Amino acid sequence: MMYKKLNKYFSLLVSGIIATLLFSCMEKIVEPVDVKYNSSADIIAYLETHGDYINSENNPSIISVDDAFNNSQNYLFMDIRIPSQFNDGHIENSRNFVIDELIDSLEFNSVDLNAGIIIVSESGLKAAYATALLRMYGYTNVFSLNFGMAQWNEKFADVWVNARGDSEWWFVYEGGYYPKPKKGNSIPSVVGDNTATSVEDFVKNRIKKFLSENEYQNAIATISEMDAKYSIRYSLYLDSFVFCYDDKELYELIRYFKDVAPPVTWGGHPRSSALYDAKIDFKASTNLLTLPVNKTIYSYSVNGQKSLYITTYLRLLGYNAKTIEYGAVSMIYYKLLLNQFEESFRESEIRNYPIVN
Repeated sequence: MMYKKLNKYFSLLVSGIIATLLFSCMEKIVEPVDVKYNSSADIIAYLETHGDYINSENNPSIISVDDAFNNSQNYLFMDIRIPSQFNDGHIENSRNFVIDELIDSLEFNSVDLNAGIIIVSESGLKAAYATALLRMYGYTNVFSLNFGMAQWNEKFADVWVNARGDSEWWFVYEGGYYPKPKKGNSIPSVVGDNTATSVEDFVKNRIKKFLSENEYQNAIATISEMDAKYSIRYSLYLDSFVFCYDDKELYELIRYFKDVAPPVTWGGHPRSSALYDAKIDFKASTNLLTLPVNKTIYSYSVNGQKSLYITTYLRLLGYNAKTIEYGAVSMIYYKLLLNQFEESFRESEIRNYPIVN
């Protein structure tokens, strides 16, 4: 009887590794209608079979301020800064929303899932977090504004100007490759949802739960927080796993110091950190299961916006994942010359597009 009910419940789920995970993690289920979800297997199965956004070419969905300005008539601008910031200056025709209200507001107003939407925040980081969740929820044409209002107009640029800096441990960053951990056979546990009557309900309810200011704050970490985990005695980050979620160019970044006797090189990534490919490494069938379930996971990209997309996904699955706030801009901006990267923040790139009060 147990197997008959399980087969009925799983008839719509995919085969292979995802199905294997689902059966092993949910073997105690008695009644499909009264499922108490206790693992992220359902989330993995649902998202990988409904667009697989995280592993698609659409990730990350970041739009430049130039494209946003030149095509503003094609988009609904949703500004998720606090009201005082919004009132101090905002993009014309944009509307101010609390991050918690985004999905409810879109659904209440029957906004089409394919409608063009741009999420605006102070630095672009919170917008990246919200956009990742909206994409996984089903909104297929939503984007986060690159660098947020800081690049739109110089009035708001200080948030990025002040973020530029270097890690306390930049001088122990290394240039060699570190292998990914060996694949495990476990995934995180997540809190059940007794109100969900289907996997889709469960996943969408969880996405709504994570679309909040508090959950966003839990998804980011300052470089000082990660630096505090480094043990010079053991040459590793205690109880932590660090990975680069960007191109090889960032991971391999090395600076040659000619004015030191003898000349030396330093770079390019935190000691023991690995490189993960955004397009292939986070499927259940590839390298998702190389991530530890019992450590804090720190990811970084050039400016932290891209890595927030994967951090959002991992937190949805139950991992204790965090993105380094402002990414490598706050880690290696001066000492390892990240300021030479196009994706780092430069005053010359501030557009001073119009704002209204």
